[in-house]
Amino acid sequence: MILLIIFSVLLTLAIGISALWANPSRFVNQVFAALSLTTTLWLYFVLMALRTGSHYPADPLADPVPWLRLAGGAGALFPWIIWLLKDAIRFPEANFRMLVQRSWVALLLVLMLAGLAFTEHFIPSNSTPDNPSRGVGYLFYTTTSLILYLVLVAVAFRQMRREVGVRRIEMQFLALNCGLACLSILTITAIGSLLDLRVLARLSPLAILVFYALTAWAVTFHRVFDARQVFLALGQRIGVLLVLCFGILWTARVFGAFLPVPADLLLSIALVGPLTFLLDRKSSDWLRLSPEQNIAATRRAIIELARREPDPDKLIAEFETLLRAWCQAGYARLLFDSGEVYAAGNIEFAKDRPAHASLCRAGWGTPESLQRQRAEPGLVDLRQFLTEFNLGLLVTAPRGSPAPSLLLSLGTKTNHRPFTYPEVVQVQEIAEFMDNILARSRLTMQARQSDQLATIGLLGASLAHEIRNPLVSIKTFAHLLPTRFDDAEFRRRFNLLIPAEVDRIDSLTQQLLDLSNPRRHQLERISLHAVVRETVDLMLTRATEARVSIASTLGATADTILADSSAIRQVLLNLLINAFQALEQQEDDRRVELRSRSSPNGSVILEVSDNGPGIPPDQRARLFHPFASTKTKGMGLGLAVCADILHEHRATIIVPDVGRPGATFRITFPCPPPSS
Repeated sequence: MILLIIFSVLLTLAIGISALWANPSRFVNQVFAALSLTTTLWLYFVLMALRTGSHYPADPLADPVPWLRLAGGAGALFPWIIWLLKDAIRFPEANFRMLVQRSWVALLLVLMLAGLAFTEHFIPSNSTPDNPSRGVGYLFYTTTSLILYLVLVAVAFRQMRREVGVRRIEMQFLALNCGLACLSILTITAIGSLLDLRVLARLSPLAILVFYALTAWAVTFHRVFDARQVFLALGQRIGVLLVLCFGILWTARVFGAFLPVPADLLLSIALVGPLTFLLDRKSSDWLRLSPEQNIAATRRAIIELARREPDPDKLIAEFETLLRAWCQAGYARLLFDSGEVYAAGNIEFAKDRPAHASLCRAGWGTPESLQRQRAEPGLVDLRQFLTEFNLGLLVTAPRGSPAPSLLLSLGTKTNHRPFTYPEVVQVQEIAEFMDNILARSRLTMQARQSDQLATIGLLGASLAHEIRNPLVSIKTFAHLLPTRFDDAEFRRRFNLLIPAEVDRIDSLTQQLLDLSNPRRHQLERISLHAVVRETVDLMLTRATEARVSIASTLGATADTILADSSAIRQVLLNLLINAFQALEQQEDDRRVELRSRSSPNGSVILEVSDNGPGIPPDQRARLFHPFASTKTKGMGLGLAVCADILHEHRATIIVPDVGRPGATFRITFPCPPPSS
């Protein structure tokens, strides 16, 4: 016990010095250092009382009474110092004189109790370790102290309900920790003294060490923790440990009747260990101490957004909306490296300001955590930046990088509570995940733009060729018009060819517009078979003129898809027209078939096949690119437009190798979500 108290004396003194060194200008740290010094003195006086009492009666001069009176005098100051600590948290801008004026009643009471502790009414001089005695003053001291602690806990709890942010959390620790700890220690000491149970009285240093260390960690540590979660986690760990110990002892006692000692102990550990591990996992879920499930759901939402939106700029807006809802923050901004600054909207964070190095070194910052740290230039500048834009959290991605590519900023919470350190860790993980997703999206967009640039080169050459031919005809007729206007045959050919050439140019420009700026489709539940039948009916007359037979084999068990019926009809019309044109060089037996079936995963597959010459393998890679065509006429934009329409419907179109003559286009529509 003496060694434990010596360790406690050194530890409390070290904690007090550390708290003062962490931020000497913060008044809360100053008051906490005073509390630490008082606790150190109290433990030292208790230690000396135990040491002198251990030499009695061998050394009649070893009298523990003076040391017990000193311990009582030091212990009487605790309620007032804890009250000062509570008010220092409530009024961070107040000074010592103002707080003393607010607590002068408590100060007078503790000074009276401290003076009482040095009288014969507290502990008589004839009290010995073998025959301890307590005066009426000891009863008054204990009763008054209990009342003071009860009032302190009640007032702190009532005031805590009115506070917000980090002050509420620190008040929680004070109301539920310091006051209750002192109540417990005082009660244990009083019961041990009245019932002459020295073991209980000697447990008080251990109890105060545990509660004191927890309070010191919570109030002075720059990482903010939620008081409820800390106490729940501590209680859960202690409970699981007790279950493990009692389980092993009970099972070892049961198996000890017929097994030797090592065997029954190993069997007990083998049986109780897995059950205790399961209890630990389940109790963490019951108490909501494990955030992995929340992280997993957010990751799935991010992946789904990335799949649905390929544009990085739009994806950033979606991510910010998700973050704002997930963190219950006023707003969210993703700040990207723009060379000299990180910028997003109206927020700019310059790299040359002192806060940049401090933020990169820590990886995160909140106003509450910065308030608890020493006032270094970089940290002060970072706190000013957070205050200027009303930010509750700023993290870097990737963590620990001297030049992060992303800063994730969150506004203050809507419930005015601070971001605790477990929440900061979650946000850091999500920020890094979003950074990776956005980097991949940008690479995909760059690859797509490179492909588009290559397409633009082909587009320019093909466009010039396609427009030049009708323009040559129009120009020729325009030059001949003044001299041959009276020629009836010339006018007939003029009226026949000029509108056709203009329509040809108009058709080309319309397809280019459809390709470059596809319209947004209204998706709804439709019957694919109904759209196929309507499209076939529309093409029957043209099929008769082209001497093509159309057959439909619609075998899909469920043909409901989520689509725009007019857009799907446009896709089918383009595919049927392409099939008719591919069959023009074929003398007879011109056939086109439409088939549908259900896939094992619930998707609907539609195939459009013809028995024409087919598509050469070397042309399949760019078949759905603009101006890629196997026909002698046409601009080669129809399949590109079809691919864009189906992409917006989250459907796919391919040309499979089916092992039969002709060409087959296979469209796979995804399974629609269940209707409500």
